[in-house]
Amino acid sequence: NFIKVAAVQASPVFFDVHSCLDKAEQLVKDAKSQGCSLIAFGEAWFPGYPFHIWLGPPAWWLQYTEIYQANSLALNSIEFERLCSLAKDSEIMISAGISERANSSLYLSQVLIDRSGELLNLRRKLKPTHVERSVFGEGYGIDLAVTDTDIGRVGQLCCWEHLQPLSKYALYSQNEQIHISAWPSFILYKEQAHALGAEVNMAASQIYAVEGQCFVIAATSTIDQAALDF
Repeated sequence: NFIKVAAVQASPVFFDVHSCLDKAEQLVKDAKSQGCSLIAFGEAWFPGYPFHIWLGPPAWWLQYTEIYQANSLALNSIEFERLCSLAKDSEIMISAGISERANSSLYLSQVLIDRSGELLNLRRKLKPTHVERSVFGEGYGIDLAVTDTDIGRVGQLCCWEHLQPLSKYALYSQNEQIHISAWPSFILYKEQAHALGAEVNMAASQIYAVEGQCFVIAATSTIDQAALDF
């Protein structure tokens, strides 16, 4: 049997989780109308990846901390319930990269929500990359899990976790069939840091597919003019 999936290549509405959900609703409906069984969003698509932490010293980017924290998703929030309802109402599985707010901490998390709106899996990025550690807490090894679904065994990693051999092996060893590779839009740094560019990101996703002998969905956010003007 064949299944059709959607990898979102779109800019979130940065630091505005309600507008992100509005935009996601249309993207989900579009994917469903094209016969997709699953739709995947990039890293921290809700409410947008915090690029500001790479662009200046903490004394400068602290001005964005409060609004970013306020728009991050708590699992017991009305906003997260809306995301689950979106999966249920559209009858499509959703993999979403979120900035998860848990008590006073933030985590770079991925959620997998099935077509009934049930949360199948929550994982937190095991080791945030570089300056991400100034904002996000660390995950746990138990998060490196593959989930049985009605379309196959689904696993998730985000960004440079795809360059960590043991994280990859943990999922390979669980007979992963469909892998969701979530990335932010590091094309902003192409001239300054090639390792953070789209070519390397996509190459890592392709190597994962070959090495793990699984299908890989690479979801990468984009940056629009509204984000640059923010």
